[in-house]
Amino acid sequence: MSPKDEQFPEELPENDRALWRTMTAGQRSKAANRIKAFVRWQAGEMPLKDALALTGLSKSRFYRLAADWRDAPGLDAVGAFRGTAGGVKSSQLNSAVVNALQAVVPEVVRFNQGASVSQLVRLMVQRAALPSEGKLPGELTLRKFVEDELRRVSATGMAGHAIRFDCTAIDIPQADRRPFIMFACIDTGTRSLLGVAVLESAIAIRGYAMAAADALDRISGELGGLPWTDRLARMEITAGLDLDASTELVQSLDQRIGALVQLARKPKRFGRYLRESVGDGIGRVLFTPARTFTGDAAPNTKDMTPWLLENAQGAVNEMVGAYNATILEAYKATVGKPVPGELILALRHVANR
Repeated sequence: MSPKDEQFPEELPENDRALWRTMTAGQRSKAANRIKAFVRWQAGEMPLKDALALTGLSKSRFYRLAADWRDAPGLDAVGAFRGTAGGVKSSQLNSAVVNALQAVVPEVVRFNQGASVSQLVRLMVQRAALPSEGKLPGELTLRKFVEDELRRVSATGMAGHAIRFDCTAIDIPQADRRPFIMFACIDTGTRSLLGVAVLESAIAIRGYAMAAADALDRISGELGGLPWTDRLARMEITAGLDLDASTELVQSLDQRIGALVQLARKPKRFGRYLRESVGDGIGRVLFTPARTFTGDAAPNTKDMTPWLLENAQGAVNEMVGAYNATILEAYKATVGKPVPGELILALRHVANR
């Protein structure tokens, strides 16, 4: 048993042990003192002035945290993450720790609707693949990660508010060893994939037309139950290899729909929107954006046996269906609203219908 385990207060639930191990010595000492004060004060064994002195809390904050402890004893009830001087300063934060926390906070918030900020903080820390080096940020910083995500979801978490079209190479080889290219219509708020298509090259007009047509089919079917917003506010499109045609598409959309339409055309543009919403891949299909323009495929199994286009499309469709099913599960109790008219209009225009 490690020294950190030996200090683990017996009053804490066992599922807090993993979180306890990530805390600094100062954070553990502060948590232990607060637990001792709450338990003894509530049992009538410690005067309030002594409990306040032991915890260093104001009277109002002591009462609030003590009530949280009484209702649900645990680290999230004692404000355990703040360091002895207010936590680790942002300039001293370990970037790997921050990245690990921020990578899981969208999923934690999405699948734990109704949970308190303190509960979401604890789940975020528990689920993050934290590196062994680096200190855990202070309570205020951890709460900020959660609260920022809650605000983002509140503002843009409904389907159809912001849409992105993106394309990237995937780890499935063609006969010429080049990777197939996946095109996607992404709903930013729910992170669902409204439509997808697979082609041999990153020709945006054709790929996005097919993805938009697929999106029209999906939102009239299995994705109709998403929590749709009242109107489309923003659309962003990653330029394909046909840069002029991509630019013309954005310009025509800007004139046709009442939403902000922008074009991403930087050299490292491919796959950026997909990675922000979905991650490094979808099921067994991995994204390899650096190979979108040039280079051989990089299959995860290192098997360069070429696939047929229809088989690659079938594999992507299967993974997208499973991925979207997990998104829909989080919204199964949502009362449905009609899909925004501007979104239907935009998709029909991209699909050239």
